[in-house]
Amino acid sequence: MKKLSTYLVSLIISIILVFMIIASALTAIVRINMTSSKSIQLFEANHIYSLITGELQKYFVTQYNTTGIPADVYMEALDEDYIRTVTNGYADAVFSSLTASESTTFDIPENETLENNIRNFFSDYADKNNYEKDEVYEKKISSTIENAYRVIGNYCDVYKYSTLSEHGVLSKISKIFSRLGSLMTICITTTVFVVILLIIANIKGISCVLYWTGISAVIAGILGTVPTAWLLATDYFDSFVIKQPQVFKSFTGAMYALTGAIMAVHIAIVAVGVCFIVIYGMICKIHKK
Repeated sequence: MKKLSTYLVSLIISIILVFMIIASALTAIVRINMTSSKSIQLFEANHIYSLITGELQKYFVTQYNTTGIPADVYMEALDEDYIRTVTNGYADAVFSSLTASESTTFDIPENETLENNIRNFFSDYADKNNYEKDEVYEKKISSTIENAYRVIGNYCDVYKYSTLSEHGVLSKISKIFSRLGSLMTICITTTVFVVILLIIANIKGISCVLYWTGISAVIAGILGTVPTAWLLATDYFDSFVIKQPQVFKSFTGAMYALTGAIMAVHIAIVAVGVCFIVIYGMICKIHKK
């Protein structure tokens, strides 16, 4: 009877342990991977900066028919270092807003070369066409410079920080994200506590703890591995609706990297669980001998 009650208690605790292992793994993985520095690494790996530069080139070439301003006026001032600074700045703003529980502002860095190029273009145009450099002329220059920064920001803001912040989405997500560190600590602490309960339940057969912990780890690992493997095998995130190349590549790259990390960790959990079960089996054989 005691063996039956010990078995049932161990079974219940091991089921709880399955979910705690999954919760601990997920919170830790998200905590480690969802950062500005990780995003910047992905930007570099996926050549996001050169992709943005190419898209801006296409945009300003297309706009020439409307504005009459050659694309070179803009693009000569937009080297990859500047694009990198702006793009990384938006990424920093996103994660700062998420971790600080409040929106942080990001202003696009001034580009003196860009502003001078625009001013020189308008000046040359005015001189050639005897256009008076009056208040209207200055407003046109200011409007063009302002629009240039707006376009640059739109293309470099690959996580759509401005839109999410404007609609209050970031502030809502931050209520959970900012507490992720505490949540991870709670999950890991609870997991340890559950293992201690398992030890207490099997105090007269301590080796059984290896069996129950191993079983829980294997089940938790499988539950985490199967769906993530399916997401990767089916290229699930390729169905992302926003098709702007830099946004699409940044989002899918981040999601595939996160999914891959989750799968790798859960495969490792399965391996650890199998090791525990094998060790338990070896101990049982030794006891029988």
